[in-house]
Amino acid sequence: MKILKHVIFWLSIIGTLFSMIYFFVADIPLYVKLLGGAIILYLGYDLITESRKRKRKEALDA
Repeated sequence: MKILKHVIFWLSIIGTLFSMIYFFVADIPLYVKLLGGAIILYLGYDLITESRKRKRKEALDA
């Protein structure tokens, strides 16, 4: 599950970067850009909170 989150996260980053690069060149719909940005924000937040939870658990176990 963790690997899947990372794969989706990086694919979303790549897709959003491409959509930002070709913003003026290609006719990419706005909803694709917004959806990619939303996925990146959500997964980034999820990865950060997951990291914090793991650090807390390690601190409690020690």
